[in-house]
Amino acid sequence: MFDIIKAMKLGVGGVSARTSYRLEDLAVALEVHINRTNQRIDDELARVDRLRRARRQLELRMWRTSPLFCRPR
Repeated sequence: MFDIIKAMKLGVGGVSARTSYRLEDLAVALEVHINRTNQRIDDELARVDRLRRARRQLELRMWRTSPLFCRPR
């Protein structure tokens, strides 16, 4: 198995695909690349969700503890 990025070669005219690989190998490498990319996207979305939740909790804590917003009833 090889990496899809390694299947590409850089030439004078730009990037071109090597044609000496079997189609099955290219399909497997492309599937691995797609899965890795999807995993990175999922990890980034989870990180952003955690940051947003922490920001909301911090804002709520500031509202609850701030003397400017705590008014006696």
